[in-house]
Amino acid sequence: MAEAQNKAEIGEGRAGMFNCSGPCGRKRLVAAEFSAKMVQRWQQNMDAGIMCKTCTLKQQEEKAKCPAAAEGEESLTCSVCEKVVPKSGYSNSQLKRLVVQHNKQRCKQCTLEAEKAERDGSAAKKEANLVELRKKAEEAEKSGNKALALKCLSEAAAAEAAIHSGVKVQKPKPKFRRR
Repeated sequence: MAEAQNKAEIGEGRAGMFNCSGPCGRKRLVAAEFSAKMVQRWQQNMDAGIMCKTCTLKQQEEKAKCPAAAEGEESLTCSVCEKVVPKSGYSNSQLKRLVVQHNKQRCKQCTLEAEKAERDGSAAKKEANLVELRKKAEEAEKSGNKALALKCLSEAAAAEAAIHSGVKVQKPKPKFRRR
């Protein structure tokens, strides 16, 4: 009980509790705008400055654009963009991939672009799912089946909440099984 009360005091799950300390300086953001690690850092120290996902991504892109090559540093060819990039332009996991899978490493810039495309695709899928759920709800209302309409509207509301808050709605598990 006390743990749940502490979480409520911290502001977990509340909208508009977070401020970005990055270049954008946006205020009153929801937790979905920040990575889980940033939210956890904020929970441990509310005075700690945290950066939103947008600022973090911009910062990573800037670092990836101009990797500082030390003199005599070995350069590798990226398997995606086929540019010759110094080793400092690769993440450690991509350098390990060089040992395991020859010529399959991607530079930091290509890795960031792939992650961004994946996130954008994920958001588009969620939006498409929401539209589909709303259509189902409309069809159920037109058919006159009130129970089905309520179920479809509930699913659409849960999907919309998941998009805006970043919190996934979980269905409750049954307490016991009938045999």
